[in-house]
Amino acid sequence: MSNAWTFITKRPFIKHMLGLPLLLALASCSSLPDITMPESTPAQPTRSHQLPDGVFSQCPPFDPEQTMCTAQYDPVCVKGKTGNLISHRTAGNACSACTTPEAIGYVKGECL
Repeated sequence: MSNAWTFITKRPFIKHMLGLPLLLALASCSSLPDITMPESTPAQPTRSHQLPDGVFSQCPPFDPEQTMCTAQYDPVCVKGKTGNLISHRTAGNACSACTTPEAIGYVKGECL
């Protein structure tokens, strides 16, 4: 047994590895301070109650397999209908405005 202990104490790497479980056990017992989350902007697009002034363009029938949009930013205000509820949200461009079955149409510009 003393032969094994001599082997361990003469190897600095192995000696430090024996302290690692003790260090982890002590670190897991410490408490973390209470962290409050700051207010953030919602992940959902902006919703409002009215469209901006402009020409209302109607969305074509929704077909996800036939729709491919580019990523340019040219905001439009989308009018959507779910059941009896009418809503408005800002979309990145005219193509992405009509990528949901709820979309009825859009007006160029962000929602008011």
